[in-house]
Amino acid sequence: MATTAPRPVFAAQPSSAEIASRMAGYGAWLEIDLDAIGRNLDRLRKRLAPGTDVMPCVKNNAYGHGLLPVVAYLAERGVGRILAVRLREAERIVDAGIPARVLNMGPLFTAAQYDSVARRGIVQAVYTRDAAERLRDAAERVGAAAAVFVKIDTGLRRVGVWHEEAAELIERVAKLPGVKLEGIFSTLSQSAEQDPVQLARFLGVEAALRARGIDPGLRSLASSDATLHRPAAHLDLVRPGALLYGVYPEKKDLGAGLELEQALALKARVEHVKWVERGDSVTYWGRFVAPERMRVATLPLGFSDGLPRELANKARVQVAGRYQPSLGSVSLNHLVVDVTDVPAEPGDVVEVIGRRGENTLGRVAEAAGWMVYSLLNHLNPTTPRVYYRGGQPVALTD
Repeated sequence: MATTAPRPVFAAQPSSAEIASRMAGYGAWLEIDLDAIGRNLDRLRKRLAPGTDVMPCVKNNAYGHGLLPVVAYLAERGVGRILAVRLREAERIVDAGIPARVLNMGPLFTAAQYDSVARRGIVQAVYTRDAAERLRDAAERVGAAAAVFVKIDTGLRRVGVWHEEAAELIERVAKLPGVKLEGIFSTLSQSAEQDPVQLARFLGVEAALRARGIDPGLRSLASSDATLHRPAAHLDLVRPGALLYGVYPEKKDLGAGLELEQALALKARVEHVKWVERGDSVTYWGRFVAPERMRVATLPLGFSDGLPRELANKARVQVAGRYQPSLGSVSLNHLVVDVTDVPAEPGDVVEVIGRRGENTLGRVAEAAGWMVYSLLNHLNPTTPRVYYRGGQPVALTD
């Protein structure tokens, strides 16, 4: 029975007018500037040596930005390889017809999962003989070659074949019928003392493989930290994650000489406006008590959308061009903001996380005492996302 090829991600989207119409009913939503991601990609590429390519990490729904629109856009910008960390996300990318080679770093447990990888042409990370042989068996069952990257443990000690045993295993994998070795990779510790040791171990495995007559394929060691700070670890593929979305994972990264643009903003509509009197408590546990008569606005978003509860009395929300303080606790679905001195009415759009100014991802995370990485990865995948190119909405997930 014939199957219908999937429509390209952006071609399957509503018109800009229809997207705008649907947005009118949103209480809270995320806006993602794809052009900012593109500029960040260009700046990262300029930082790399000739011959080094970018394999973006899109784990956890592309760090909260939305998997398929982001990956489809990156593929349009010439990205040929994508790193996923869950099989389901790798499957979604392939099933959407996005023309990129997908490496799945996540584990496989069932025969059906191995069959899915082989049938869909997903590149699978392996680091045991058993996993490689199960993939060989799956390739034989579905009648398709299987491709692998071998994960090497150079010192992080999470997963991977220990570097001293890696050459022997990789030689076995490379000789399995129906299995193609596409590359080797490892993960650094992001430690000034340990990373050079891990790089030397990784290169030692490569040398041992070549001495055995084995081509290791593509070599990858650098995630965002090493992409910024360790050029010697760039090798064939770097694997940036947060950097592509315009987020510096740590404060030290701000001085790395790479200008980035935050792609994401979180917006909401005012749900209700009212006056509270002096001495009135606001939100659960009376976390705020009005020192005077105040006008307050309630927004229909909260920690269910990923806004940290630790922002109680700390959030800065842009209302009518001014930054206004939040009042009281961050509820599951509500946030209260002081609008005493600014115009605000039900339906007005406010910005809870902005791309610049007092409420960027970095500043919100700092106010909450969170890592910005944690903030990104707590964004609710069911909160609507709207994607912009050239200032116009071109896609949405809701």
